[in-house]
Amino acid sequence: MNKDKIWVILSYASHFFLPVIFPALVWIFVKSDYVKRHAKTVFLVDLVPTALNILFLIIIGLYGFSTGDESGMTFIALFMLGLILVINIVIFIWIIVRIVKVAVNKI
Repeated sequence: MNKDKIWVILSYASHFFLPVIFPALVWIFVKSDYVKRHAKTVFLVDLVPTALNILFLIIIGLYGFSTGDESGMTFIALFMLGLILVINIVIFIWIIVRIVKVAVNKI
């Protein structure tokens, strides 16, 4: 297995141990265009759940402080948690598929 393939697999696998930071570092410091392309993709994909989690906290915080409506806040919290869960499951499956494709030379 060549060095570039290992960097790409580590970039995808970093979603489980160091999302956003590791792919960004690989994207910045590794010279290979092949690795940079995959690291950039992983970086952007890892930003989605991070941005959703921050948005979730902001919405719940603003709604809770401004209205105090418990039933509305419960609905918003459950909806956002469901949305985050679905998106995270899709990203998890996508990451696993990409790792396997890189490992068997399909991309």
